[in-house]
Amino acid sequence: MKDLFKKGISFRSYIFNLEDKYKHNMMKYYLPMKIEGSISEQIKGINKKINILAVVDPKSPDCWINLSLLEKLISTNDDIKLSIILRDIIKNELDDYKIDDFIKVPTIIFMNAKFKVINSFIEKPQVLKQADINTMEGTKLNARYMLSGLIEETSKEFLEKLLSI
Repeated sequence: MKDLFKKGISFRSYIFNLEDKYKHNMMKYYLPMKIEGSISEQIKGINKKINILAVVDPKSPDCWINLSLLEKLISTNDDIKLSIILRDIIKNELDDYKIDDFIKVPTIIFMNAKFKVINSFIEKPQVLKQADINTMEGTKLNARYMLSGLIEETSKEFLEKLLSI
């Protein structure tokens, strides 16, 4: 994991290098996104080194939402480092994270200071994964997610993963 982490780039570099249409899509989520106070304070208070590897695809709405949220959450804590790598350059290093022989994006891997994997987040928040999208309730939840309406739930999920390290 350490080698993949070192191959990755920062959030700023990632944004800077995106094609304009993907940069616009990412920024439409990132810029207006607000994080609830207590979650932000708890993340600021984490006082251990954490490494996060995010496998992404610039075309993915799930990446636009969840990578934006993750960056907003951790940007207040210098002990938490994020490295972003494109799915296209992954070979077999992340076979354990494949679903149906495919790496879903984002795949976010939470590691301690020594790059030991502690937790992961794959594609969507748990609340959405558990919903039946074939129902009216599930469809509404998915629409809410696409409009950044699950920020609080996803923030709590990210916080739990960070605190587990």
